[in-house]
Amino acid sequence: MMNSIKYLSVLALPALLFGCSSGSHVVTGQQMPELEVEQVTIFEQAPAFDYKVVGTVKASSDNGFTEDSRKEKATQELKEQAAKIGANGVILDEVTQLSFRRLGTGVGISAGSGGGIGTSIGSSFSFPTTEAKGTAIYYETELTK
Repeated sequence: MMNSIKYLSVLALPALLFGCSSGSHVVTGQQMPELEVEQVTIFEQAPAFDYKVVGTVKASSDNGFTEDSRKEKATQELKEQAAKIGANGVILDEVTQLSFRRLGTGVGISAGSGGGIGTSIGSSFSFPTTEAKGTAIYYETELTK
């Protein structure tokens, strides 16, 4: 029974790690009060109207089978990071498709002195990743005036 629990936990680990998004932010301007993610707009280019730079945001995602779905997840993470520092916009600076990132797992159990128990499990996964970087901005809207 104990060995089956070990097998299950080892096999479940890669499944838990597969398909995640992560992000970070750095405040370079004045941090604003936190916003809802729905209030954040993504801009492909710098807008023509006045805005203040709040900081920079980064995100990566390996969640999704297509390049577009990974980009969408990374972009969503950018919005979440921007909302945390009070930015209501993100100007996309760079979106990079990384070919593959590896994740490996291995376990070995052995016992001696006549019992002769030996167990080994190994696995390796490769999956593409999308990384996105942007400038978090704050701008006046009809709702913020």
